[in-house]
Amino acid sequence: MPSDGETFLPRIHSVFYAIFDVKAGPKIVYQVPEGLVATSPAGPVPNLSVTCSPKPSTPIPMECEEPSCRSSASLISMGGQCHSSRHVRSPQQRYSSSKTLFNFDDISKYVIPRNTLCGRLVICTTKKYRIIGLPVSLLGRYERNYFRFNLCFVFDRSADLSCYEPIVRKVSRVLTACEAQSMFLSNPQSSPTLYAILEQLYEDLNSYSETSIPIDDFNSIELKIFPFYPNPPPVRDWQVPLALINLSKRIEDNWDLTVKKVCSHINGVNHVSRIAQLADCDLELTRRAISHLLYYQVIMTIDIFQYSNMYTLRKNVQWLADEPHVKDECGPYVTRSGQSIPDWPKMLHLYSRLKPGRTVFEWMHSHDVHELGIDVRRFTSFGVIKVRPPNIYLGTVPSQTSFR
Repeated sequence: MPSDGETFLPRIHSVFYAIFDVKAGPKIVYQVPEGLVATSPAGPVPNLSVTCSPKPSTPIPMECEEPSCRSSASLISMGGQCHSSRHVRSPQQRYSSSKTLFNFDDISKYVIPRNTLCGRLVICTTKKYRIIGLPVSLLGRYERNYFRFNLCFVFDRSADLSCYEPIVRKVSRVLTACEAQSMFLSNPQSSPTLYAILEQLYEDLNSYSETSIPIDDFNSIELKIFPFYPNPPPVRDWQVPLALINLSKRIEDNWDLTVKKVCSHINGVNHVSRIAQLADCDLELTRRAISHLLYYQVIMTIDIFQYSNMYTLRKNVQWLADEPHVKDECGPYVTRSGQSIPDWPKMLHLYSRLKPGRTVFEWMHSHDVHELGIDVRRFTSFGVIKVRPPNIYLGTVPSQTSFR
C-alpha cells in the first residue's frame, strides 16, 4: 500500500475539444476549465516532445460494468435536439480562470494532425504539462470531405498516463460512433452538448475516478479508472511473506483455492517453501499466489529470520524516531505477551546498536534483550517493515539487511 497520502491517479488539469475548422484551421471549440489553454500566440514556441502509439487493430476497451451512482445529470440527444437536465452554461458562468497552462497554437499540429497520426494515441509534452488525445479523421459529406476532431486531457508533465490511455481510447471511440450515426459532433444543434460532457468528465474523473454519461438512445460514455500497479519482484522459496492488511477479513468464497490456502498460512514466520508444504499446494502455484498478493500490495516479503543475520543502520533511520505513529506501534508489536513495554528511547538505543560485523545473537547477549521482554524476531522485522530495505547477501553470513 502507498505510504504517502498521494493518490494513485494523476489529476486532470483541463479537458478540451478541438476540431479542424475549414476557415480557421485547428481550433479549440470547448474547454473546461475555460481559458486555461490560451488560443492566441503568447510568446515563442516552447520545446515539445511527442509520442504516438502504433495504430491498433482493435481498440482497447475500458468498460464500467455499473453506471456511476455519483455521476452528474444525464445528457440525451435525439434527432439533433438536446434534452438535458443539465443546462449548458456559458463559459463565463463557471470554470473560468485567468491562469493559462500553455498556448494552443504551439501544439495544434499534434492535436489536429495529418492523417498519418489520426487513429493513434498521441501524447504531446510541453515544459510543464502533458496532453494526451486520440485524433480522429472521418470521411463523408463534409465541406472538405472529411471531419477531424480530438478530445484531449491535460496533466502534469511528470504524471503517469498509463491508466488514462484506455479512457482516451474509449471516449474517442464513443464520440466517433455518435458522429457516424447521427452527425452528433458536426451538427450545430447537437454539438453544444459537448461542453456539458467535458464538464462532467472533468468533475467525475477527478472526484470519483468514474463517470456515466448517456448521450443518446444507443450511445453512452461509461468509464472507470483503475490504477496500474508495477509488476512484483520474483518470489524466492526462502522469502517470508508478511501481511500488510488483515487477509482473513478479505477472503471471499469466489477467490482462487490456492490463494485462499496460502493466505491462511501467512504469519510473518513461514517462508514460501514452508507455506507450500503446510497448504499442501504445488510450490510453483504457491509462488504464483504470493506474486499475485504482492502485485496488489497487500503483502511484502522479508528475509527468513536467523540469529546469524546482520542488520545495519543508515542515515534515514531517523524516520523511526521522528514519526509519532511508529512509537505507538513498535512497543505493542515487539513485546512478548505478558511483558511490560520498554520505553521508546530504550528501543531506539537497541536499534542503534545493530552494526555490521555483529550478528543478532551477539547483539542480544550484549544488551540482555530477552530480559526486556522483547521478541527479537518481531523487533528486527518491525524495522524491516517500516523501512523496506533491500537484502544484501555476504559470504558466509546468511544475510545483512540495511535499515534505510
